[in-house]
Amino acid sequence: MDVSIVMINYNTYDLTKNAIESILSYTANLQYEIILVDNNSPDNSGEMLNDFFESKIIYIQSGGNLGTSKAFNMGARIATGKYILWLNSDILIKDNFVFDLFDYMEKSLECGICGGNLVNWNNEPMHSYRLALPSLETVRKSNGLWHKIKNKLTNSDIKNQYNFTGKPLEVGYITGADMMIRKSVIDEIGGFDEDIFMYAEECEFTFRMKQRTHYKVISVPTATMQHLEGASFGKEAAFNERRFRAMLNGNSIYFEKCYGKSTLIKYLRLLCRANLKLAVFNLILFRKSKAIANKKGRAIVKEKLREISVK
Repeated sequence: MDVSIVMINYNTYDLTKNAIESILSYTANLQYEIILVDNNSPDNSGEMLNDFFESKIIYIQSGGNLGTSKAFNMGARIATGKYILWLNSDILIKDNFVFDLFDYMEKSLECGICGGNLVNWNNEPMHSYRLALPSLETVRKSNGLWHKIKNKLTNSDIKNQYNFTGKPLEVGYITGADMMIRKSVIDEIGGFDEDIFMYAEECEFTFRMKQRTHYKVISVPTATMQHLEGASFGKEAAFNERRFRAMLNGNSIYFEKCYGKSTLIKYLRLLCRANLKLAVFNLILFRKSKAIANKKGRAIVKEKLREISVK
């Protein structure tokens, strides 16, 4: 088997159905399998998808809402492909996306992880990678007030998240929406860290791979797909607290495991200061809803700080 595609479903029947249909429609010139792990969806969407696709997918019922890391590892353990491609359920493949990544990996023995360019539903470039793994330095820069103002005015940040060069590019990490990994890498260093429920699992895995192997992480711009980021969380007007908490928890585990507890505390304090500055800035501009969101975010970060300090 060339590629094992692992997808996770949780109450996203329509999104997952459309994603799988796009894979089946566009993928050619290689042997592949689709492994769908359902996290015990209360809406019965996992069983519905299994009934709909039948033998076209390999279906696993995880038995609970295990998050992404544990669910992915369940799929990876039964995967027979030389490469494992983790795809989100909120994607649509265009052209022969899977083959483009597979073909690059076959020709580039130094590559351990690769991914393509992501566009939104309007075909506009979006976050596909970062040039560096998250660190205090990158978080400090991205949360700086001047950086946010500049990015808002010029959208300059996308230049460091989307491969406009037309050539393969070595990067810090590939977003988990479309992460192709050598199966041998997983066999060597283990799967995703199961302490992480979701968010930052791809960063922790990539950090570990770079520490323990010689492999590189590459952006492959010839492979492009659509990504409706965060669709499984639904929509909120200004602040999605559930998503914010999930991202904070994932990133906190990443910082502690990769850099240590003292760096984690510095990271959380940095976020507290950043949210306070943004709240004041948004109040000055009469953007009350955004300021309220900043205050809510700061309160959640302070709560996390207190939790860490008593451990």
